Amino acid sequence: MGDEMDASPSHGVTMRQTFGYETKVKEKEASTMEVKLIGIDLAKSVFQLCAVNQAGQVVFNRAVKRDRLLAVLRQHPAVPLVMEACYSAHHWGRTFQALGHPVRLIPPQHVKPFVRVNKNDAGDALAICEAAQRPGLHCVPVKSVAQQDLQLLHRLRQRSVRQRTQLANQMRGLAAEYGVVFPKQLNPLGRWVVQPKARRGHNNRTTYPGFCGYR
Repeated sequence: MGDEMDASPSHGVTMRQTFGYETKVKEKEASTMEVKLIGIDLAKSVFQLCAVNQAGQVVFNRAVKRDRLLAVLRQHPAVPLVMEACYSAHHWGRTFQALGHPVRLIPPQHVKPFVRVNKNDAGDALAICEAAQRPGLHCVPVKSVAQQDLQLLHRLRQRSVRQRTQLANQMRGLAAEYGVVFPKQLNPLGRWVVQPKARRGHNNRTTYPGFCGYR
């Protein structure tokens, strides 16, 4: 992450350089700027918050540590909070909604075109803000805990089925080296493994008695 520094005021204008992005804000207008939305670049420890006003100008773009994030947003008036629909986004979405902030989750593929050449946290947060202001943008609904629990069960089952298929294909390939061919179904393969009678008629011997092809 880059450094944040303030230059000396000149003619009522403050120059702030944050992570390579410069924001000029007139001192008299800084306090009256109304934040339209805040883009949040999610992370494990340090979050990047970028706020824009009605004109699309950056009001602030700063880093906030995890233990300070809720305190900062709790003190801020309720405005739409926009994040990428990535890991932990639904957890933070529910948390921010409990604070009274509307939450919008944007698919990452809609944010990527707005990321500038120098990719960093400040640039990602700014890209989220720019993508959120595009008309007709499709947002991902924030999932409840029950919905995430159901999704978790489906994902665990999908992984178990995938691993079972991988193991069955490996066993078929190894058995084919000994001249044993199984149908595509899993039941014949299971009977071969657990039922000795299913292996009758196969005279293939191996050098290791523990293999199922040994008689």
